[in-house]
Amino acid sequence: MEKKAPALSELRSVAQKMRKSGLSQIELRGNGFRVSIKYAPVSPALLPCRVPDETPALPALAAPDAVRAPFPGIVLLQHPLSKIPFTQPGEKVGKDALLGLLKVGVIYLPLRSPVQGVVEPLSVKDGDCVEYGEEIFTLRREELAA
Repeated sequence: MEKKAPALSELRSVAQKMRKSGLSQIELRGNGFRVSIKYAPVSPALLPCRVPDETPALPALAAPDAVRAPFPGIVLLQHPLSKIPFTQPGEKVGKDALLGLLKVGVIYLPLRSPVQGVVEPLSVKDGDCVEYGEEIFTLRREELAA
């Protein structure tokens, strides 16, 4: 009986099992085929994480909302190719509006508005380096802006 190369669905199943078990590499060989799968497990430091609230939550209208850096990186307040600013201080933005980008290595992460509101004067400039948790944008909720 001649062995055939594994089907794509079988290879996906192997890759999923590798991911779950933490294996980083596997090689399958048979008559006329050789498949090598390499997987670089994602470091927990690179996974998006939620910062637990250590302080009690303030009432919704009590304080402005801040957009903080989820990772250390470089803040981009304008599109890297067109140089058009994403937003300006004093501009009204909706919930989940794109305020800027955070460049982490070769990856650009979006910085989105957590609430509907008005962008306050910025605490950083385009191209500034920021550390984890550093405040980039402050938003005043629309109810307070009225």
